Amino acid sequence: MQSDHGAKVRPADLRAALRVADLLAGGPAARDTEQDGERSDRPAPPDRYAVARLLSAAAPPPAWRSAWEDVLAQERARRSRAGLGWVLTRLASGDLPALDVLEVGCERLRLHRLAYAPGATGPEPIRLAETSWTELAPVSAALPQERPSRLFLLAGGADDAAAGVGAALRSSLAAFVRSTHRDATEPLVLAVRAAGWQPLERAAEAVRAQSGALLCLRLPAHWPLAPEDLTAELPLRTTVWLAAAQVDGASGTVDLVRRPLFPAGSRADDRTAAGPVVRVPVTAPPPGATTGESVAAVVSAGRDEPASRWRSLRIDRPELPPGSRTTLSYSLRGRSRVELGYDGHHEPETSPWTALASSTPRQLSRPCPVDLMVAVEVSGPQADGGIAVEERLQEAAAVVTAVQDAVGGEDTLRVGLIGYRDHDPLHRPRDHDPVVHRVGMSAAPDAARALESWRPCPLRHDFATGLEHVPGELPGWRHQWRTDSHRVLLVIGSRPPHPRARPPQVLRRGAPVRICPDRLDWQAELDAARRHEGVACVAVVDEPAWMDELVGEPHLAHWADHAWGAFGTEGRFIAGHDPRQIAAAVAAPALCLPRDGAPIRLVVADGTAADWQHAVAG
Repeated sequence: MQSDHGAKVRPADLRAALRVADLLAGGPAARDTEQDGERSDRPAPPDRYAVARLLSAAAPPPAWRSAWEDVLAQERARRSRAGLGWVLTRLASGDLPALDVLEVGCERLRLHRLAYAPGATGPEPIRLAETSWTELAPVSAALPQERPSRLFLLAGGADDAAAGVGAALRSSLAAFVRSTHRDATEPLVLAVRAAGWQPLERAAEAVRAQSGALLCLRLPAHWPLAPEDLTAELPLRTTVWLAAAQVDGASGTVDLVRRPLFPAGSRADDRTAAGPVVRVPVTAPPPGATTGESVAAVVSAGRDEPASRWRSLRIDRPELPPGSRTTLSYSLRGRSRVELGYDGHHEPETSPWTALASSTPRQLSRPCPVDLMVAVEVSGPQADGGIAVEERLQEAAAVVTAVQDAVGGEDTLRVGLIGYRDHDPLHRPRDHDPVVHRVGMSAAPDAARALESWRPCPLRHDFATGLEHVPGELPGWRHQWRTDSHRVLLVIGSRPPHPRARPPQVLRRGAPVRICPDRLDWQAELDAARRHEGVACVAVVDEPAWMDELVGEPHLAHWADHAWGAFGTEGRFIAGHDPRQIAAAVAAPALCLPRDGAPIRLVVADGTAADWQHAVAG
């Protein structure tokens, strides 16, 4: 091969220089990363000038491109993980008590022992020895001091055999194995992290024959912090769970529960080392029962193991306001590493799981007073004889009764009522008040009887109702709030409020969405009530049919979802939900710390109760 300057360049030297330049630029690990959202099937060659500096000559472009194709082809052909699954299966089943893995890299070599600790989800790597080629005799004497030149020889350049590199590599590697792998009863696997680097491959094959190693793997030129990529395909031995507290608003009892994230047998994807993503809704501990910290603990455990024997995999402290709701996302990375996806700030928690479990209170004290404002939409279709409104009123009464049962004493709960209906389309601003019922704070039985006396009002608009007038009512009730009370606005309705301006576009239906005739800024009024009066918001929504038709009315459904999200910040339920669970969302923040003052630190279970399993006693 002739260079641009007339100097001859050996094909083996050009390939070796390309391998070295590629490694110095990040190697196969950098080439395999996604670029602009797509994986590159034809990796770009290394910088030509870097290659020329290694060769002290420049190869012509055709030879340079052809050599790079040869490098990629040899790397693909030389890669081999054959037999790894068989060995790992024997290790996971207990047929092999431990497994020694000797990694041979372009610059370093190290020995790890893989073994399962009691109850561990995967084998733990124990580092036994690590060194560099420049620290081993006799190969250190055969290698240049300059890193690029040294790598060039190890990649097969400059006639490595004539330089005595091959023999020195075999001698040094054999000596390293003899001095570190002293227990011949422990099975040995060689992992050459230099596919295509033939001097290193030949040295490893020679040592494999001498040491009786079970396998000799060939992997791309890369040096990870630990050999986790070798065990990534192992399935989980035990189930991975998210641990949480569960607060019963009726009795004040607190239980430890867990929700499965990744069942036993799960494994990460072979190509990306990333398994499925699991999203779990949780709630921060209620304001009266926390010091303001929330802790999310991921544990591994068998189905029948008590909480005291759960083993933590990661414990995080997400930044959550007391009583707020959020969703935590978890993904399985490698053999047993779980990663948290959370939009907000979070930090590692240093407390061990046993301390978190043992310090979680089991009983909260008597709740503080609860002032509950119930707003019910009393407009509905007349074709069914007003059944929809009647059911809504019955649900409101059932929730009031359930809250009373949750908080206990009769003097603890007081209930105010608001009934609201539709705007009349023909009325001008201030001509029509959608609020048709106002019942001052009273005992729960009196409020339930008042709800029974209300009658349906006609439905005048398909897409909105006079709900925007409800937040403006709250300042008028300020004199009825008790000083130390927990205040809740519970809205039970179907349609969202009228927008103040710029109504969402209706695509398939003829009737447009009307703006509020009074141009009320209900969002600002609701925010003010939450900020200045400490009002929590819970909603029970009998969703209209068009809220399910996201494809047909996407703008309208988005608006409705946004509005009900604001009215249901602390809890949003579908009509027909268990009144006791709605009552728990209303009353749980009013529960106080137990007499010993131990706070709830674990996040509180949210979502469907059946998704969470109670901890086994023991």
